Amino acid sequence: MTRPLVKRIDMALHVQELCAEHDITVKYQSLNDTDPRYYANPRHKLICIRPTKNTGFYVSALHEIGHLIGPAQGRDNDLMEKEIGAWKYAMSVAIVWTDTATNVMKRALMSYGMPQGHWDEVFNECRAYAENYRSLTVGVANVS
Repeated sequence: MTRPLVKRIDMALHVQELCAEHDITVKYQSLNDTDPRYYANPRHKLICIRPTKNTGFYVSALHEIGHLIGPAQGRDNDLMEKEIGAWKYAMSVAIVWTDTATNVMKRALMSYGMPQGHWDEVFNECRAYAENYRSLTVGVANVS
């Protein structure tokens, strides 16, 4: 079975729609910069992302949005809980999730010190959260 093709423009529009819906300001980092500098600033409801040119950039943008509106982003959550919560959000709302997305997520979590031995458990936890989230939101109208 093949996965439906999702175009870059669809991913870019999805990020823009989520940001507009949640009143999030977006600052774009130049693609000419060699090192990505993604971040979220909850106080100002601002994210800094790269333009959505591929799936990796797309899920990274969703992850930053997750730091503003996703689960486990409170003061009582430690850094790893916040990172995992933002990935749960990203996986939950993504219109496409690929092996590239999984690899981006894994590299990011490992960079924050997640032990290799915890990866499968964390990935399965995120996947279960996303499946539950989607099952609860299927057919729910987006009312403004």
